[in-house]
Amino acid sequence: MKTTLFTVAAAFVATVVGNPVYKGDDLAASIVAERQYDYGGGYGGASAACHQLIRKYPRLTAYPSGALYPYEQSLFWSKTTVLAPYCVFAPKTAQDVAGAMRILVATNTRFAMRSGGHMPNPGANNVNGGVLIGLDQLNSTRIAQVDGVEVAQVGPGLRWAQVYEWTSSSGKMVNGGRYSPVGVGGLLLGGGLSYFSSQNGWASNLVQQFEVVLANSSIIYVSKRSYPDLYWALKGGSSNFGIVTRYDLKTFPLNDIYAGFLDQDAAHIPDLLKATAEYVTPVTGGSLDARTAIDVSIFFNATSRLFSTTTSIFCNASVSVAPPALVNFTKIPTTIPTTVKRRTYVDFETDTEYSADRSFRQLFRASSLKAQPAVVNFAYDIFKTKAETLKAVPGLIAVFIYQPLSVALMRASRANGGDALNLNPADGPIMAFILNVAWNNAADDVYVNAWAKDVLDTMDAEAKAKGFFHPFIFLNDAKPDQRVFANYGKGSFPRLRAAAAKYDPDQVFQKLDAGGFKVSTQKQ
Repeated sequence: MKTTLFTVAAAFVATVVGNPVYKGDDLAASIVAERQYDYGGGYGGASAACHQLIRKYPRLTAYPSGALYPYEQSLFWSKTTVLAPYCVFAPKTAQDVAGAMRILVATNTRFAMRSGGHMPNPGANNVNGGVLIGLDQLNSTRIAQVDGVEVAQVGPGLRWAQVYEWTSSSGKMVNGGRYSPVGVGGLLLGGGLSYFSSQNGWASNLVQQFEVVLANSSIIYVSKRSYPDLYWALKGGSSNFGIVTRYDLKTFPLNDIYAGFLDQDAAHIPDLLKATAEYVTPVTGGSLDARTAIDVSIFFNATSRLFSTTTSIFCNASVSVAPPALVNFTKIPTTIPTTVKRRTYVDFETDTEYSADRSFRQLFRASSLKAQPAVVNFAYDIFKTKAETLKAVPGLIAVFIYQPLSVALMRASRANGGDALNLNPADGPIMAFILNVAWNNAADDVYVNAWAKDVLDTMDAEAKAKGFFHPFIFLNDAKPDQRVFANYGKGSFPRLRAAAAKYDPDQVFQKLDAGGFKVSTQKQ
């Protein structure tokens, strides 16, 4: 029996440990692998595609035996997304991506794209038996002018920590992600929530221009002026239209902020819930201060059976004491010294480095309720009840996160050009929830996923009965079975489908692109 590259890739994934470091050109190993293995393989067009990629881009392509392959596989955040691609391709330019698209389309080969690799859904950013396009080497940075607007041009391979370090060195900031290890690309294509969102809208709302490689290999520059329908669709429409190889982000002046993290034990959960409820109270709540943002995370450890909390608070102001909007949070006693203080934004982002841990299997699941004070305790009671039923799954930690989406965010998103999410300020503020679960073993995948689904299904059903329910599902936090696009604002789903049909008429990104949320398969 001939050895095929897919069987070698699968064996590699089953045995690789650690995070290898890619030390540069992999030409010799790639050529040896290209000569050694069978291209027939019986695995669609992947063998032919990889053969052509290795010939045209020998330093950017690798089979499992090449050093580039394990390096690319090491960049995924969750072990649920480490699959077995037939080969990996790591382009350095948009022209490299365009050349690869010609090969992939001609050979009818399935592929997947990965920016930072933070989405934990299996198959979201990797593929079994196809071609993994790792965008990490698309990592250029440049300050430029686009249509008279100053922008920070960044590649999708960067992580937000790198972007903030670079922009802050010039006294500038961008409307980026909240967690420093997260990649640029996936966050922006899902809309992206920023600590600055109540002032600027979704992270994607301050994208002035996208550089995009379409399925036909053309490279286009997408702005409100050049391709208005595609420009709108890329802001929340995921990877349905092309491969974005550069984001041109509007900049704004950098100043010190007041921000940090507060850690509390279970005894102070009632105080934290009260502070959160007061923050989202209509007319008088702290969320009316558009300079501020909070994320409230409640943890349950299935081994110790203990609850605990971590809350991030943020104010875009150079102050040294908590503004009235946040003072209810800073009054609660903490278990460890707080990091809340006046500081630079880059310093604040170092607090989020803990989220880079790649040693777990992870899942996200999303839901939303109307942001009313009563929903705060309502949602916690359901999470607590369900958490206490969990088995002692090895390594399992469940995190239930409150993410307020203010009316100011919705207004700012419309003022800055709109987006596919298209939330209506008239419908009022939203509390977007994410249930994040981490655990150790693949043997527990079915149980853990079923438990997570039950938690939010129960919350949604009871919320509908009480009038708390909101249909919005935040794509960046969602599972594949959730109806993201159908629950965007009025008219968004048909517009997304129209844009996909116009710019990808052969449905390459619906049929060959393995990952992401597909406008062709999601139900209305």
